[in-house]
Amino acid sequence: MAFKLTKQHAPSPDDPETMFRDQRKRTVPGLLSHQADLLRGYMAVHLQHADIALQLPTGSGKTLVGLLIAEWRRRKYGERVVYLCPTRQLVNQVAEQAAQKYGIDLHAFTGRRVNYDPKKAADWQNNEAVAVTTYSSLFNTNPFFSDPSVIILDDAHSAENYVAKYWSLQVERSDSTHEAAFSALVGILMSVLPHADRCRLAPSDGDAEDPTWVEKLPTPAFQSLVPELVALLDEHTQYTNLRYPWSILRDSLHACHLYVSRRAILIRPLIPPSNTHAPFARARQRLYMSATLGSGGDLERVTGRYPIHKIPVPVGWDKQGIGRRFFIFPKRSLDDVETASLTSQAIKRAGRALYLVPDDASAQKATKQIESYLDCTVFDASQLEASKQPFVESENAVAVIANRYDGIDLIDEDCRLLLADGLPGGANLQERFFVLRVTAQLLLDDRILTRLVQGFGRCTRSPNDYAAIVILGENLNNYLFKKENRAFFHPEIQAELEFGMDQSRDCTADEMLHNLEHFLKQDSEWEAADQAILGLRAGLIQRTLGSTEELANAVPAELEYQYAIWNSDYSSALLHCRTVLGKLNHNDLRGYRALWLYLAGSAAWLAFKADQLPNDSLVKEYFRKAQAAAPVLRWLVGLSHANASPTEAAVEEEDAGVTALVERIEIIFDELGTIHDRKYDAEERAILEAILQTDDGIRFEGGHERLGKMLGFTAGNSKDEAAPDPWWIADDTVFVFEDHAEANSGTVFPAKKARQAASHPDWLRENLTLAESIEIIPVVITPCTKASKGAVPTLRRVRYWSRDQFCAWAQEALRTLRDLRRTFPGVGNLAWRTSAVARLKAANIAPRQLNEMLSQNAAEAMRAVDDVGEDA
Repeated sequence: MAFKLTKQHAPSPDDPETMFRDQRKRTVPGLLSHQADLLRGYMAVHLQHADIALQLPTGSGKTLVGLLIAEWRRRKYGERVVYLCPTRQLVNQVAEQAAQKYGIDLHAFTGRRVNYDPKKAADWQNNEAVAVTTYSSLFNTNPFFSDPSVIILDDAHSAENYVAKYWSLQVERSDSTHEAAFSALVGILMSVLPHADRCRLAPSDGDAEDPTWVEKLPTPAFQSLVPELVALLDEHTQYTNLRYPWSILRDSLHACHLYVSRRAILIRPLIPPSNTHAPFARARQRLYMSATLGSGGDLERVTGRYPIHKIPVPVGWDKQGIGRRFFIFPKRSLDDVETASLTSQAIKRAGRALYLVPDDASAQKATKQIESYLDCTVFDASQLEASKQPFVESENAVAVIANRYDGIDLIDEDCRLLLADGLPGGANLQERFFVLRVTAQLLLDDRILTRLVQGFGRCTRSPNDYAAIVILGENLNNYLFKKENRAFFHPEIQAELEFGMDQSRDCTADEMLHNLEHFLKQDSEWEAADQAILGLRAGLIQRTLGSTEELANAVPAELEYQYAIWNSDYSSALLHCRTVLGKLNHNDLRGYRALWLYLAGSAAWLAFKADQLPNDSLVKEYFRKAQAAAPVLRWLVGLSHANASPTEAAVEEEDAGVTALVERIEIIFDELGTIHDRKYDAEERAILEAILQTDDGIRFEGGHERLGKMLGFTAGNSKDEAAPDPWWIADDTVFVFEDHAEANSGTVFPAKKARQAASHPDWLRENLTLAESIEIIPVVITPCTKASKGAVPTLRRVRYWSRDQFCAWAQEALRTLRDLRRTFPGVGNLAWRTSAVARLKAANIAPRQLNEMLSQNAAEAMRAVDDVGEDA
């Protein structure tokens, strides 16, 4: 019969190392030195801290460290321990490794709670086994793991995707179960959104228009809608998966923010208030394990916990990494067509490939491209999370994974090729808002770096593992080609990136593929290359991201603010905002400081409305300071509008128009790329060739429209009868054109053309979604200096732009753009944006300045002559 030993007979190990030596069923010979160092570091502090973080590179064995701590605490202290993984596939992988390699018997829990094995559930509740499960099994409204003593968070850097989700209500336009809720929410938001944003949300507008647009509803506007939002969401969430996050947020909307884009609407707090979730907050200890912990307080912001004691990286790991990566940069030497061909050939040679992209739209695009030029099976994230076996057993397969840079481990022959396409920034609407609207890129730099490191390590999971990485996407190439960005990576990755860039310079596609074959074979040619990488590594060090000390110092007050506002203690929240502001002094943090001035104004507004402040003077003060701190941030314009003088209000409206152009120009620069000039030069040449020729009116119109888009306007055209030629929209100003460029200086401008030009505003109002208050400025572009007498009365309502003057202005405008592009550091840089606003005004590109320039030339200035035929 089986032995039934009481607890008194089970030995209580002194430490995890001793316990592991007694594990007779393990198949690994022993701990590696760095694993032992981490365990000793943990033992030295584990009684002093409730939150501890440890760092080891991807593939270096941190899972064993975490499992040993989990099992040791269960045995030593009789604690209920839960080990969290990002995905179900990793849960099963950890359980398999624990049993087969480490001799640790634990229980894996995946799927629905009602399907948990009763015996295994009882074992965990009775402290007889460690439980390994997903983050979502703990962060839900009715968790089985309701009272763990110890929580171990593997891949803690990915917690943002899972922890914040518990406090996030995201309504997706493309989700059929959310469609009605999204439409109803848009209907409510239309009453408080600016006209330009209402147009972006209009169902008739194409998804291609302003796809990166994201806006945050100001707190006063959001709170004015709360009663209506509560009634609407009570109705629309009850039969969907939205009912769970809604139940958490419903009574705490005062502590939340609402973000809106064309594709989704997100309601969430700034920082997850994880201390309000008892299963997480009441644990005796939380252990965070990650390959990259960062130094700017990002882990604390992601988890809502402070302080977190960080155990230093073991000696030697500041230089050495795990596995070997060979980076290939096609865009260093190849055009788009050649790059697509190389990518196809690389997949064929490798057999299987992992394709990482930042969002679902990119995943759909990549999937279509792969299916169009390759005969292979395409897998998605959900399929790999369920099981990676179908993928690794396929001879020809590509796994396209969106916004998932962790949680998927492909070991050794599982996969030797990784395609990284796009920079992993803006994983959710709040992040996109921080980067694109607040220019707080520094806040997310840590997170972006972490995602890249994790992504690059998906196919190198052990010291002898290796994988090739093809870098795709303009913004990712732009990021990695900057030496100052590469310096933030671990020296091992820095050396691999440097080597890959050098090999990809002045290289044909065939040469790149030839090098790939040497790498995949791991032959003597590659051995020499590997030694070259080690030589590069020796001279490299890892730099710390800028302003991280100030960001880290601000974290305690940021978390205190979040909990105070969650508890409706608005006056205390305001005090914590002041503390945060006192920490943020670096010039690079001006955008983030402006955000906290805005949050202080919002806290003061809530405090005033709740009778926690005697008047609203602080509200006005902080909103004015927020705008003054970063006047080129468009989302701040209008916060203090109600209290501004007419002159100040006019300045605000002007800044809103020009900053809208700058934001869109940033996206254009990013899409056209800054690594080389090929795409930019091609677009510039196409515009100039179209507008400088004089005999093809249709071609001129096309170049005219493209010029508007290049300059940041929302430009369009129509082939409908009596429709205007191109129109340029900049928020509350529209320039609508009648192009008569194919004429010559001797042509008499006919009455028919005059009537068409004057009627264009009516056509736009009839066919586009425009606010009644929007200013529409009709403009005639023509070489004509004479007009028929019948045209003159109508032309009094139209601006005149000589074709030659327009062409000269266009050339100067494009020169201004090229100058701005030379200094463009990437999306979301406040200093560059400020400079760009000034340059656009000086060049008469900004809407107000352009209007003033054109107002000097009324079309009636054309000399009247006797009426001529309508076809003149």
